Amino acid sequence: MSSLTRIEKVALRLDESRSTRLRQETVDFDAYLTAREEDIGRIKTADGFRQNLIEEFFGDEKRHGLTLPWPKSHDKFLIRPGEVSIWTGFNGHMKSMCTGYVMLHLLLRETQKVCIASFEMKPQKTLRRMASQALGMRYPDEPLVHKFLDALEGNLFLYDQQGEVNPERILGVIYYCAEQLGINQFVIDSLMKVVANEDDYNGQKRFIGQLCAAAKDLNIHIHLVHHSRKRDDEARRPGKQDAKGTGAIVDQCDNFLTVYKFPRKEGDGDDKPTHGLYVDKQRHGEFEGLLSLWFDDKTLQFRESHTNTWLRFVE
Repeated sequence: MSSLTRIEKVALRLDESRSTRLRQETVDFDAYLTAREEDIGRIKTADGFRQNLIEEFFGDEKRHGLTLPWPKSHDKFLIRPGEVSIWTGFNGHMKSMCTGYVMLHLLLRETQKVCIASFEMKPQKTLRRMASQALGMRYPDEPLVHKFLDALEGNLFLYDQQGEVNPERILGVIYYCAEQLGINQFVIDSLMKVVANEDDYNGQKRFIGQLCAAAKDLNIHIHLVHHSRKRDDEARRPGKQDAKGTGAIVDQCDNFLTVYKFPRKEGDGDDKPTHGLYVDKQRHGEFEGLLSLWFDDKTLQFRESHTNTWLRFVE
């Protein structure tokens, strides 16, 4: 039995009375899931994938994935369709801020359609951060804010719900956004708002498995923000073994990225990076290691060098 079939079965048991808001419209995601009929005819001959295989061997590498905002990373890491990336780090180390900056790049430089489901931050707060990053200033004037929103019209969507949400509900949202709105990048912030109990290992494993199945089924990329376990001493950066919950989270995801804020000491110069983005797992890429970044408090941007100037995504 496929993961999608299981999703459809549990979707039948959901509470249909709850109103879910997206673009100020009420959408019955449960009914939408149960009405899907595209699963018929998924078994195909190998020859049916002939062109896909030729492109896999000889096609343009750019078609295989999308870049991160920093040129030095372009030959090291790609955001590929059909994959799930975990973005993790300690509280206060800006993993959500960094993820939002990556989404801004994908929206305005890679022409992607993005939906952000943040259960920890109201949409206007998410948009305020992204607007500052896009415009290169913490406090833009009103005309610039309108320019920012105009530049994202029809490409950025926000799922307006804070607090906890059950896995089947968010899966329904993902399928609706991908199939009806054309979303190809979906952000969930964070896992603890979907599977609330840190020791619910079976629930975590099941949800990550469902996300992986959805990403492949829809040919989209799903980004999941997740917390690292707290430490009394944060002088050593967290890694795969420090992700809260079951080890199946790391095992099942395609990519595991850690955002770490380097401790500062007296005498540290501007040439010392403020943050490290560690690629701790990349299933379909060879690079694993550190990408050094410099956070600019005036623009909320993450620069790839202390000598780089800030970027203007929206003129």
